[in-house]
Amino acid sequence: MPSRKNLPPYELGQGQQRKKKVFNTKNVTNGACSPLTRTVANESLLATEGEKNATSKSLYGDPAARISSNLYSISDRIRLRAYQSVLKGIKGKSLLHIGCGMGLISLMAARNLASAVVAIDHSAIVDAAQVVAKQNGLQNISFFRGSLREMMGNFPVKKFDVILCEWMGTFLVNDPLLEDALFAREHLLAENGVMCPDGSSIHIVGVSDYAFYLDTVEYWSNVYGFKMEPMKGLVRQEVETCAIPASNIVTSTSLIHTVNITEFRDADNKDADESGFTVPFSVRATRNTTVNYLTFFVDATFTNPHDPGANFVIGIRPGGNNAWTETSVGLPQPLPLKCGETLSGELRVRVLNRERGVTLVEVTAQTDGKVLAEKTTGSYTYQRF
Repeated sequence: MPSRKNLPPYELGQGQQRKKKVFNTKNVTNGACSPLTRTVANESLLATEGEKNATSKSLYGDPAARISSNLYSISDRIRLRAYQSVLKGIKGKSLLHIGCGMGLISLMAARNLASAVVAIDHSAIVDAAQVVAKQNGLQNISFFRGSLREMMGNFPVKKFDVILCEWMGTFLVNDPLLEDALFAREHLLAENGVMCPDGSSIHIVGVSDYAFYLDTVEYWSNVYGFKMEPMKGLVRQEVETCAIPASNIVTSTSLIHTVNITEFRDADNKDADESGFTVPFSVRATRNTTVNYLTFFVDATFTNPHDPGANFVIGIRPGGNNAWTETSVGLPQPLPLKCGETLSGELRVRVLNRERGVTLVEVTAQTDGKVLAEKTTGSYTYQRF
């Protein structure tokens, strides 16, 4: 890719050359500065080859290359602090970062004198990350864009002491990076090496939000005078991905399933039941309420057998600012609960296509009957974009 600095003037992007007057402080006559004309090209506006050839489809298909998504990760201090605890002991060790994004954590590892850092991602953002590493004089880091299996032959290191990969999906096992993490564990992890994070759990909590139900479901009862009842069924089948207001949480939270990447064995996609999990759950109402939604969220943990000081937990607080956004499903029938009453049921997750992020989620929930004995079952489709 051509350097932004070396592009000729006619290859500027929307920000064309700008004429800017500056003053020559060396040529002062009678206290006045003589103006000189200097051509100033704003480097942030120069178009790279990739940007000049970009289409709406390419931008839509590469959300990780958008500055907004990377800026969110940079500002997540809790997450960065967790990984910094690991990087304190990285000196003299090799690190593989799968799904590196703009490469901030990889750059930190290189700055902390890792013997070698290899960072890989499918996104075009790694092209910019490579320039950043060069500008900061980091010689012990290499960036690769593409598939792990295709690129591993070009890695300067064949085995790694630390493999860093956020493999957990919104429903634990539905992220495409999980397959890369498992492959790297089997083929690229050095003896006594560690996977980071090595564990993740999914939690559940009940939410009461009738206003959101009206806005998203009942809205279709009258759209400019038209009844659009079929749309309600489509909306009910969707998994909502959005932050939950803390005031709408009406039950206790419950950990319902945990995956340890060091022990996990991914199943053949021919058996959908094994490409997922089925688990029971139980939460308790914290006040008299009606539950409209069940919300799920994941955490991440790391346990280093060689350096306990590097251990961390990236926890999630529903209703707060979190590293990963909560996901919710609307119950087909709202469930009334008295304070202290138990809401129990079953969650079934089936990964239909991990590469495209298609997951089938089935939920059954029922009350104890202190207000009304009610049971409801819903089926939902989640797709990562």
